[in-house]
Amino acid sequence: MAVAKAIESGDLTDARKYAHFSRRESRDLTGPQITSAVIESMVENLTDFKLSPIFYYAFFGVSGAVAFRAVNTLDGMVGFKDPEHIHIGWFSATLDTMVNYVPARLTAVLIVLASAILGEDYKNAWIIAHRDHAKVPSRNHGWQMAATAGALHVQLEKPGHYAIGDPTEELASSTIIRALKIRNVAIILGILFMLPILLLARLYLFPC
Repeated sequence: MAVAKAIESGDLTDARKYAHFSRRESRDLTGPQITSAVIESMVENLTDFKLSPIFYYAFFGVSGAVAFRAVNTLDGMVGFKDPEHIHIGWFSATLDTMVNYVPARLTAVLIVLASAILGEDYKNAWIIAHRDHAKVPSRNHGWQMAATAGALHVQLEKPGHYAIGDPTEELASSTIIRALKIRNVAIILGILFMLPILLLARLYLFPC
């Protein structure tokens, strides 16, 4: 919301403060590039900080959610391919990819469903998710990012690394708000989807 307001008012200096979430140098980013960075970070975190912990909580309770967050946090600390971390971060990065494999693809499906509920282009979300997910270096995050780009008819881009979606519409502050609405509805759908699994797990796998 803060970066959307900054872009709406034309204050790119303030808006650039929020672009670091997607691990890129923000100094020379334009308004659309900042918007892209924030949306990409938003949908990545939709899996890492919201739906994946809910997913593992549903199956394995608090221990499952805590274990997932430990793996994801370790990956966020050392799971990089730079010279400093290349030899120590591969294990946590690989493990994070494994535990996020199913939740990431589930997130993409939920984004498509949320887009349908909100009147966004859910058909294009599905098409772009399949077409462009592999353009992102991450084996998991490309699904959510591509689905969101398709739903919003925009192109999300990390300059010099990848571009997903089609630039049918311009990236603007309103695009962030639309993406935020999709994220929020996807979280609600994820909780509703996990409730039956949670109840069955408590009845048969981990009875009190």
